[in-house]
Amino acid sequence: MPFDSGLLLGRLNGTVYRRENPTEAYVEVPPARLITDSDGATWTLGTQYIFHNGYYEFNVLRNDVDMDEMAKKIVYQKGRVWIFGSSGWKHFSRARRSFI
Repeated sequence: MPFDSGLLLGRLNGTVYRRENPTEAYVEVPPARLITDSDGATWTLGTQYIFHNGYYEFNVLRNDVDMDEMAKKIVYQKGRVWIFGSSGWKHFSRARRSFI
């Protein structure tokens, strides 16, 4: 099967994900396992965790790279990736390649 250059490419646990479209307009991890944003990046919660104020927070991964953030959930809404954890809501800045 020939490679389609228009596919979005992301990586999760060493596996490359190729998708034609980003994730639906509103998705949360959990319960979803992963999110594919409009750049094709794959987002998920990692295996490292902390227990904070009665809740578990996990490290946030983007294409298998730890983003140095901990969160209870990742939300993809209207084309933007958000995380929620003990420090409140943050969104991913594509220009800065970090959460603000």
